Amino acid sequence: MTRYRAAFIHLGLSGAVVATVLALVFFVWYPDWSFQVAGAVTPVMVMVGVDLVLGPLLTLIVYKAGKPGLKFDLTFIAIVQLVALSYGSYTLYGARPHFLVFAVDRVVVVARKHVDESAIRYPEISDMSIGNMIYAFARAPEDPEEFQEFLNSTLFEGKPDLEYRTEFWEPWSNGSDEIRDAITLLADFEPANEAEAAEAATAIDRYGDAHPQLGFVAVGGLEEDIGLLIDAESLEILGVIHVNPW
Repeated sequence: MTRYRAAFIHLGLSGAVVATVLALVFFVWYPDWSFQVAGAVTPVMVMVGVDLVLGPLLTLIVYKAGKPGLKFDLTFIAIVQLVALSYGSYTLYGARPHFLVFAVDRVVVVARKHVDESAIRYPEISDMSIGNMIYAFARAPEDPEEFQEFLNSTLFEGKPDLEYRTEFWEPWSNGSDEIRDAITLLADFEPANEAEAAEAATAIDRYGDAHPQLGFVAVGGLEEDIGLLIDAESLEILGVIHVNPW
């Protein structure tokens, strides 16, 4: 067998394995728009780069029929690929988004491993089925003393911010007024550049007819500027828009 044929076979096998994992990622762990706002791009790129590019490329370089130590070389390559696949899969599974939480003026995608599920008070937001995104509203304490206690616990005791404190979570509908106040309607949006104008136009073309009150709410916790498209009337999440939401 030639090295090109060996590399091609390796690529085919690796592609089948990676495709299976990516099917889980995009259809079960990160459905719909959640992949774009969950910070999952890096582990996916590492996994794809090592398993679909580096592995077959190394096989192309080292393969030579009858070469001494060939079995060791191929085994080593397979181990490297397996480690990359395991790392990517473990990272993606652990970080999969399960909650979309509105807090103050933004929404934050939250993984199960980052919160105390036992403190959730409402059965409507306690469904732990894989692939089922739960929408929640985080309400800060309204009593001044309780709010000060919450603030002190965050600033001085190392407790997480409001969006990660499940004891303050309520059903999404309970915060409808606050969520609507945080929405920027696309009809009122002033794009900062041509790219943002194109994003807004695309969103209106795609969703505007069915959702005349189309807008977006800021997504927190990300390095890039992203908003979640939302129907300001029904509060239905529709997708992602790449504009500065602040």
